[in-house]
Amino acid sequence: MIMKKIILCVALLLSSFVVLADTFAETPSNKWTIVTVTEKIPGLWKDACKEVKETVGKWEDAYERITYECTIESGFGSVQKMMGWIIKYFTFLAGLFAVLFIIINGIMYSMSGLDSGMKDEAKKRIIATLLGLVVLLLSGVILNIVAPWVYR
Repeated sequence: MIMKKIILCVALLLSSFVVLADTFAETPSNKWTIVTVTEKIPGLWKDACKEVKETVGKWEDAYERITYECTIESGFGSVQKMMGWIIKYFTFLAGLFAVLFIIINGIMYSMSGLDSGMKDEAKKRIIATLLGLVVLLLSGVILNIVAPWVYR
């Protein structure tokens, strides 16, 4: 049980490094816009948002307002990229977990010996995982037809 949790944590950590490396490796192109927001926008490269402090009001009523000037891609492209990253990330995780479940249940199947109940249960789980993997791959094909920008 502990081994499963360790494998799951390591897989999740490694996959998040892959996604973050892809996100921060990006360099700005010539179609970028500067927007002013009240919070940093997540998912942008390291120095995309600069903090701006300004004093608002006079004397006793004065307070300091902090805003951020963030450089983002113009148009709808940045939202499409973020959605694409999210879909790719969760597709990767689902495929990774499916392979892990097949391996774990294959080990359970091979170690069950003469216990036919345990063998049947492991076999059902393997079949269900394979069907889930097929559905995942088919959803990728359908998504590629409906929204091809996800896999560009």
